Amino acid sequence: MEPEETPAPAASPRSSGRLLVLLAFAVAALAGFFLYRRIAGGAPAAPSSKAAGAPPGALVATAPVALSPKAAIIADRFNCLCGECRDTLGACTCTRDAGSSEMKATLEKLVAEKKTLSEVEAAMVAKYGPKVLASSGPPPGKSSDKPAGR
Repeated sequence: MEPEETPAPAASPRSSGRLLVLLAFAVAALAGFFLYRRIAGGAPAAPSSKAAGAPPGALVATAPVALSPKAAIIADRFNCLCGECRDTLGACTCTRDAGSSEMKATLEKLVAEKKTLSEVEAAMVAKYGPKVLASSGPPPGKSSDKPAGR
């Protein structure tokens, strides 16, 4: 005679209910934890360009400066002075403190003030020195007395 196989007992409704209550409690606890962290400020703040209270020598990520179309047109007239690359300001993507980020911000400010090309060049040379100029002047036949980017 062969032993009869007995089917595995199905989970009783009582144990299923306990499991469901336990699962609901776990979900509610996790939701409460995440809400508490959000309200209590447990999530880290976005870093600023100069992080307040950052230890000396700490790495702080900064977003590259995006040039407006007018500033991008004249950015190739200037060299990046970061010391690592030999790119023009329009092509450089470095984010060093004394590199293209600061220079692009300065250029963007000058263009926003509607300075002429010769005024922009003079301001960049005054701030960064003569090495900032990628060329000795505008291409032949071009006037530098028009507002920058036009």
